[in-house]
Amino acid sequence: MQEIFLQKTNKMTFTEQDKLKALAIVSIFETSKPFGSYAACVVLNDGAGVSYGIAQFTHRSGSLWEVVDRYLNAGGQIGREVLAAAIPLLKRNNVSAIERLASDTRFKKALIAAAVTREMKEAQHFVATTRYLRPAIDICTRMGFSLPLSLAVVYDSVVHGSWERIAGRVGTRSADEKAWITEYVRKRHIWLTAIVRLRSTTYRTRFFLNQIATGNWYLKLPLIVHGVKLSEPSASAGGTTAVGGSTVSKPTDVPSPAPLPPAHAGGSDLLATAASNFDRIDGVVTGVVTRTDRAKSLWTTVIGTLSQALWAIFGFVAGLPREVWIVVALIAAAFMLFFLYRQLVLGRIREQLTTDHRQLTTAI
Repeated sequence: MQEIFLQKTNKMTFTEQDKLKALAIVSIFETSKPFGSYAACVVLNDGAGVSYGIAQFTHRSGSLWEVVDRYLNAGGQIGREVLAAAIPLLKRNNVSAIERLASDTRFKKALIAAAVTREMKEAQHFVATTRYLRPAIDICTRMGFSLPLSLAVVYDSVVHGSWERIAGRVGTRSADEKAWITEYVRKRHIWLTAIVRLRSTTYRTRFFLNQIATGNWYLKLPLIVHGVKLSEPSASAGGTTAVGGSTVSKPTDVPSPAPLPPAHAGGSDLLATAASNFDRIDGVVTGVVTRTDRAKSLWTTVIGTLSQALWAIFGFVAGLPREVWIVVALIAAAFMLFFLYRQLVLGRIREQLTTDHRQLTTAI
């Protein structure tokens, strides 16, 4: 598969290693494997419907229709009748059509069965190259990007969507490639975070922001990509060849994400310093609030218990009827339990709001 991709793009300026790294990274994003499975077939929960093949061609994007159409035109026979019948729905990307095919078991089984054929493999190669990789390299060439990380960022956006939308927000290509790409990834991260159905995919932009933060613009190996380790042969044993002799394995320890790099807009140093100070203060305040909630709950329990004990003693010494002071004690206990429950609920709500605030602040 790698060779076919490279043959179709060998006129471009990026090296074979650069292309393979971009392909492997995005494939891991899509399928958890470098160079995904031809037969991979899932229904995405972000509204894209059926997602299939080495580049996870989706119904909503129209790429799945292109793959199936090319397979049928090439004479593919396995699952032909079922796939041909699905073409009218594949051409439509509205919610109704997407949901109908997403629930069509026969259609999904036909896709999986056809994956073993030469016609389907060639169809997937062709669409992946012409629809995703070649346009990504053309964009980089047009904008003067030469760094491997830039290619991976653009390729991921072409595959996942949103390149034109977010690029328009960044503005005209500046002389500083690193500054432009950094600003683009930050804006895309904010955009993905703001859309509920896309929020779960922010691991993509988080990976790129981590590489930018560590200055890994040439994507030097090893890399941790969405929980998958891309490393040199000497650093891993028993892996599968993925990138120029490199291997892929599940890491035992995945490092914590690096902090987001500062924006390259005007005043970025001041903003970065302010954000850093805010994070430290926010951490202290959050700790104090959490401890305060716990202290309130503890004192509520202690005071309630003492008050019940004192009332029982007072009732006994004063000679009050047993029924009276027992009922009053039970009422006091009920109030104490209610207040304790209220403190716990409020504490959880406050912690959740703090977590949401942190996530929004991090995204910005």
